[in-house]
Amino acid sequence: MKILDKPTQNVLNIIKWFLLATFIGVVIGTLDAVFLKTLDNAIAWRNKIPYFYLGLPLALYIVALLSRRTAPHDKDYSTDAIIKKINAYRPVSFISILKGFVLSIVTMSTGGSAGKEAPCADVGAGVSSILSRFLHMSLEDQRKMMICGVSAGFAGVFGVPISGALFGLEVLWVGHIFYEVMFPALVAGITAFQVTSFLGVNYIYHPLHFVPVFSEQFFLKMIIAGMFFGLVSILFIEISKMMRVVFRYIARRSNLFITCVFGGVLLIGIGYATSPLYLGLGIAGIDGPLSGAGLQSPFGFLYKILTTSITFAAGGIGGVVTPIFFVGAQAGAMLADFMNVDSATLAALGLVAVLAGAANTPLAASIMAIELFGPQIAPYATVACVISFLITGQQSMYPSQRISWDSGKTIDTPHSLPPNYGRRATDKAPVRARKMLAKQLWRELTHHLVPNNKNDSSK
Repeated sequence: MKILDKPTQNVLNIIKWFLLATFIGVVIGTLDAVFLKTLDNAIAWRNKIPYFYLGLPLALYIVALLSRRTAPHDKDYSTDAIIKKINAYRPVSFISILKGFVLSIVTMSTGGSAGKEAPCADVGAGVSSILSRFLHMSLEDQRKMMICGVSAGFAGVFGVPISGALFGLEVLWVGHIFYEVMFPALVAGITAFQVTSFLGVNYIYHPLHFVPVFSEQFFLKMIIAGMFFGLVSILFIEISKMMRVVFRYIARRSNLFITCVFGGVLLIGIGYATSPLYLGLGIAGIDGPLSGAGLQSPFGFLYKILTTSITFAAGGIGGVVTPIFFVGAQAGAMLADFMNVDSATLAALGLVAVLAGAANTPLAASIMAIELFGPQIAPYATVACVISFLITGQQSMYPSQRISWDSGKTIDTPHSLPPNYGRRATDKAPVRARKMLAKQLWRELTHHLVPNNKNDSSK
């Protein structure tokens, strides 16, 4: 690059991005704190209501109606949509920011199983996009600003400045890291973390007090655990895909209201039959296993997979990383009983390893283990994360991720929702579409665990 031949310009470029990234970190850190405080207050108010989740059918319908019918062209309120926008060098609208901020709080506070990271990361990308356009920056610089916004949002919401910044870089393109954005992304992530901490946001920290003696037997257990967490990641991804197809078929046969009510009733049934722990944000279901507490059910990770998949398929809005943490911690604690390993240790490994497999971010997940649980876990977390990442193969919770040829992974083309999603079919064309969708549903139900060998060329 020519700029590397000109030290003066290189220094000016570093100063420029340091100032921009610091500003982004301050703004996004403040917005993160506002969002998290608002969400905590909403959940605290909700907890005073017995059987709060009985309102889920109506809440999901309101969220789906507002997200799809209000400003229908502004749908950039999910992490996958943001990934697609960043990779396509396209801006994020202000209306999408408002939708992601408000509707995700409604989803989680009423019992929808979703995460808090997506609104923060997506708001970060949106605000950075608006700021870069206001400054009349080039498309390449606008893209860098959006990546910084995602990194700042993720770092601020979980209190992981280094892995949060790397997550924003790694999640975009499997097999490729944008090194040219690493410095501003780190600055934005560290700044956002400092701001949210200053504003009183509390984080999940569970330093593990263990010094395992290295042995071939223990190392083999970590390899087996990594393979198990990779399979759990695949299960999460495939059940989510299947639920989207099922609910899309229901929407074709009925309407948006019936689809949302059906999803809400399913969530109520799961919450009543098992425990409300598997609904909503589910922080208690993460803290418990990490503290060594016993599980309410050995199938807790499966219940959370179902409630999360149903929530998003039925119209809920929010992130998926917090549910991934829940699933990983619960699966790890369950596996500990079979492997004769400390429960808290394996829960911590599960938390980061399932993230590595489901989101295709082994580097960020490995560093996150150090930030959350201490340096002693580093070698074992790295092994588990890499193996989980390799086991998932072509699968991902984010269909818009790009795959490099040299990454050894391919990914399916994501299914897009039909333009008249949720509307009743009245002519022959929609009838034919319903029949095609029914066939697709049958294929998904019978073959959704069979890899589809499609190649996605790196663009």
